[in-house]
Amino acid sequence: MNILRFLRAQARGYDCSVCGQNHASSTIKVLGRLDAAWIVRVTCTKCKTSFKLLVVVDEKQAAVTKVKEERPVRPRRKPTLTLDEVLDAHEFLRGYDGDANELFARRDRVGETGRDSRVS
Repeated sequence: MNILRFLRAQARGYDCSVCGQNHASSTIKVLGRLDAAWIVRVTCTKCKTSFKLLVVVDEKQAAVTKVKEERPVRPRRKPTLTLDEVLDAHEFLRGYDGDANELFARRDRVGETGRDSRVS
């Protein structure tokens, strides 16, 4: 039995849990084998999310049982900028008179710039 061909045929029945892309075109790589099971890494071609599966194949029935699926922990994304936020930043930068270090300096408290914040 050609395990990669078999897994590729099975992949058509599954979609990526992150982006929804069908796994028919995903990259499938066999990482190892344990008795009647294969350790497989599947990588979505659209969002590049990878996960590992322990696939147990009953060659008599030619069925796949998903035993374990590991999903990567993705950091939460910050919300996208709105058009109003971009325009506000543009207006702010138009009147800004300073250098980039001052602009991006870490502020521990509101109004503090890391330099002497007294008004001249």
